[in-house]
Amino acid sequence: MYWLDLSEKENPGKNGDEKMIKLQELSSKQVHDISGQIADAFYDYKYNEMDIGLIKFIHSREAMFIYINAIVQAAYKSGVLYATSDRQEGYLMLSGEGAGGKIGFVDGMKMIAAEKKALGGFGNMKRFINACFCDGGTIETRMRKEKRAFLRIEMLVVRKEYQGQGYMRQMMEYAYGLAEKHHVPVILDTDDKDKAA
Repeated sequence: MYWLDLSEKENPGKNGDEKMIKLQELSSKQVHDISGQIADAFYDYKYNEMDIGLIKFIHSREAMFIYINAIVQAAYKSGVLYATSDRQEGYLMLSGEGAGGKIGFVDGMKMIAAEKKALGGFGNMKRFINACFCDGGTIETRMRKEKRAFLRIEMLVVRKEYQGQGYMRQMMEYAYGLAEKHHVPVILDTDDKDKAA
């Protein structure tokens, strides 16, 4: 995995006032459908040959859904899942200062159990975690040790049919605006080396 400390970069947003919709009052079917859309976007994404993307660890569409569904369910219940508009072209999951909520213990445990199942057991889960921390640490780890607040972009995805239309930028501008409002840096975690450049 690749981590970017976006606090040192100039805010690419116009003025940080981009709007997003916090997803609330959805039926379980609607949340399930959102999970499917996000899982499909990750599963169908064309990674660079050198990347360690999710697809190298999660080998089926069903397993990707299991993994993503647990994340989406936890984010939705915790109030940290946003959409670009009522059409839900893209989805954003945040954590940290200004995120609007926090993943609870029970939902965190459900995410870990789903990750284990999607990856095919503890052995594969350990390999996945080791790949995520192959460089010996993360910006998040350093900032936590320094007791510094931050806003972390946990998930950022645009549905396939809406890609290339500016929705990724809209979500990034929203995150930058929140971070600016709370006077904290932004961290983005990505599994695509090309996007970390």
